[in-house]
Amino acid sequence: MTRSTSALSIAVALLLPACIVHADSVGEAHPLYPNPEETRAPRELARLSGPIGSVDGQDVKGMGRSFALLPGCHVVQLAEKTGQLNNGGVGGYVATLPQHTVWAFRMEAQHAYEIEVELENRNGPTGPITIHAWDRNQQGGATEVAPIRDTQEVADCRKWTP
Repeated sequence: MTRSTSALSIAVALLLPACIVHADSVGEAHPLYPNPEETRAPRELARLSGPIGSVDGQDVKGMGRSFALLPGCHVVQLAEKTGQLNNGGVGGYVATLPQHTVWAFRMEAQHAYEIEVELENRNGPTGPITIHAWDRNQQGGATEVAPIRDTQEVADCRKWTP
């Protein structure tokens, strides 16, 4: 191995973990509500987490994987890519996500809305992924939320009030 090849290998090994966010470390929720400088009580908010690209048309890439929102209808689209390291920090995956997948969440205060991406077959370098979205309440109950099938579902969601 040449000196430049080993330097490149070390650089990739050091930078790869920085590029992939651990799925279980969503971190502090980024506020996506008016006047975010005014702290709101958690009981007033819903939490959204996952590989999110936009919320209500606002590009949120680069803002993290967790967001605090006021109750109401929120239209959510996936980020372009996501990834995960395994527990040992060695290996993992990067997946390109379908950009046509959209959810119209009817968010309630004190609920967590999670979009999960899982690699189905971990026996090779490629494989299919599954994407599930969940509405989790404070009591630990979870309801799966399907992506929208047509724009009428967004219109219906926007008429809904919590």
